[in-house]
Amino acid sequence: MAIDRSVPLVRANGLGPLPAVLEQRAGERALWSTFEQEGLPVAMLGAPQTPVPLGSMIAVFERCARLLGDRTFGVDVGFEMAKAWGYGVWGMYGAAAPTLGQAIERYCRTFRAHAVSGRLELVQRGVHQVWRCVGPPFSLPAIQHADHLIGPMILIAREYLGSRWAPKWIEVSYPRDADAHVLEDRLQMPIRYGLGGTGLAFAAEDLLAPRMRDPAKGSDVVTLREVVADLVLSRASEPARSVSAIVALRLLDGQTDIDGTARMAGASVRHLQRMLGQEGYTYREVIDAARRARAVSLLRKSERPILEVAMLLGYEDHASFSRAFRRWMGCTPSEFRASHGAGSEPLIGVQDGPEEGSAAEAGFGS
Repeated sequence: MAIDRSVPLVRANGLGPLPAVLEQRAGERALWSTFEQEGLPVAMLGAPQTPVPLGSMIAVFERCARLLGDRTFGVDVGFEMAKAWGYGVWGMYGAAAPTLGQAIERYCRTFRAHAVSGRLELVQRGVHQVWRCVGPPFSLPAIQHADHLIGPMILIAREYLGSRWAPKWIEVSYPRDADAHVLEDRLQMPIRYGLGGTGLAFAAEDLLAPRMRDPAKGSDVVTLREVVADLVLSRASEPARSVSAIVALRLLDGQTDIDGTARMAGASVRHLQRMLGQEGYTYREVIDAARRARAVSLLRKSERPILEVAMLLGYEDHASFSRAFRRWMGCTPSEFRASHGAGSEPLIGVQDGPEEGSAAEAGFGS
């Protein structure tokens, strides 16, 4: 995948229960190895709002299915995800709508709170309506990732239409493969292949159905303002926005090299530098902004020793980190923590990201 102006990103919570399912079936070592092979830090599992390259997430789904020899791995993960309302604030906001049609409209309108590429849409198919997710084009296989969307969509619909409801048919983006019969046996629903997205077909009257029970705890208090405020890197211009998200993700393992970032972005180092340069950025500036954002978060929200914070940010020693921090904030890390640590007043001008380690609001202006 060649980087254009951005890298498709999704939230880490889009993995849902995948790590737990893989660990249960294949063991902890398999979990660590799978993430390591895709260049993803396992620490991101503790920061579900962290932006992750969509290509990396797709590759993890496919790698897990191959490892387990399970054609229905993706759809099984999806059904488990929906049971736990695994899409954070965005998921709860849609699920609180009074009718199914309004829920679908909410999800479509605010999809960028979950992903910065692709779209959710409602399209006409004769007398039926198809609610589908259309992602950006990828050259790599994406069967398992496409399948994992089926479960959440079905279970959301069943909140309004009842536990026995089934779609008129299911659409998937990929051509029918040799093992598709295994998926068909698992779902016991008609599937149409190669239609450009993953979706469900509804009768028109289905969309008028009211919610049958109270939504998940807390979802009735989620507002549109909260969803929009949680957009990934909303103030940064591209490609710095996407690259800074990848940088912040890799910082969870203390990785800062440009080669690894370029690989995850699907670009050569030279092309990545050129694209950043066209927007007035250098890679060092992107690293600097992401380090600053995480340093502030770690110093305010944790009691980790300063040296450990420095190591987590990829610095070789305390002194190098202290010099950088003084340049950013005008004080040492210790002085900052004393004034702005847990229980103190927030520092004006410093905004925490949605999760520890996120590059959201990492210092880039639009």
